[in-house]
Amino acid sequence: MKTSESPPLLELWLPADPKAVPPARHQAMQACTNAGLAEEECFALDLALGEALANAVMHGAPRAGDVHADDRHVCLSLWGYGDRLIMHIRDHGPGFRPPPPPYPMPSAAWGATCGRGLPLMETLTDAMVVCRADAEHGGASVYLVKKVVR
Repeated sequence: MKTSESPPLLELWLPADPKAVPPARHQAMQACTNAGLAEEECFALDLALGEALANAVMHGAPRAGDVHADDRHVCLSLWGYGDRLIMHIRDHGPGFRPPPPPYPMPSAAWGATCGRGLPLMETLTDAMVVCRADAEHGGASVYLVKKVVR
């Protein structure tokens, strides 16, 4: 497997459009399979990636009229580092102040439609880091880490 000094195994620039998420997930899972990630681990990482990409597309795109409105895209990168795969999902939106981990799953209140992304990503990966970009440039980054078990 490649190291962090090597080029990414995958780098995609997606439009901030929900329709762009499924093909990006498919390409990412193909790269994970090629890197040796087991099928069940690919499935878990795919679900976590789906949450991260959905959040970036829905909440992380600059709004019309924003200084960075031309940056209506999301970047997905995948690296191999030792026996781990690291995914980096980056957006250019208004950013948010991530709560400190751990991320508890919200109650199953009838009609609740949000608040499960961070807990799911944390549960489905070996490590997860959420970062807010600087105030001037905005945006957020999510790193998802999965161990490759052979």
